[in-house]
Amino acid sequence: MRDVTQYFDLVAKIIELSPAVEEELDLEQFDHKRGMIEGAIHFADGSRLEFTERIIIENARPVKRDYRYQYVCDQRAVFRYDNAPHHPRLPNFPHHKHIGRRTVSAIEPLLKDVLCEIAELLNEASDQSSTLPRRSRQKTGRKAKQ
Repeated sequence: MRDVTQYFDLVAKIIELSPAVEEELDLEQFDHKRGMIEGAIHFADGSRLEFTERIIIENARPVKRDYRYQYVCDQRAVFRYDNAPHHPRLPNFPHHKHIGRRTVSAIEPLLKDVLCEIAELLNEASDQSSTLPRRSRQKTGRKAKQ
């Protein structure tokens, strides 16, 4: 990878291949080797991934200086990966994942890995709703219309 614009193009392609239905991206190129991406990726169920990556190209590879990937569903944070240095006792410091009120050690994720994790959650939710008894689904639908 010669410059940060190639990384921006890669991110756009990854999002295009994901289950996203809409994205809002703010791409900022500081120079040919450094840049930042901020944005939100929206999914059909109304959930979204909010993310930030500060990138520098070193030895023809993108390196994330800072990152945050927060998945939100029903106005509630489902999980968040970040590398803010506020959990020094965790293995893999500063990389970690927030799941509800818990914080666990994590490896630095790639955007495509986070999108795959979200796709699995979306599939699980879809599978659970399709296995509900027919009567329960109809009852829920009537309540929602009131």
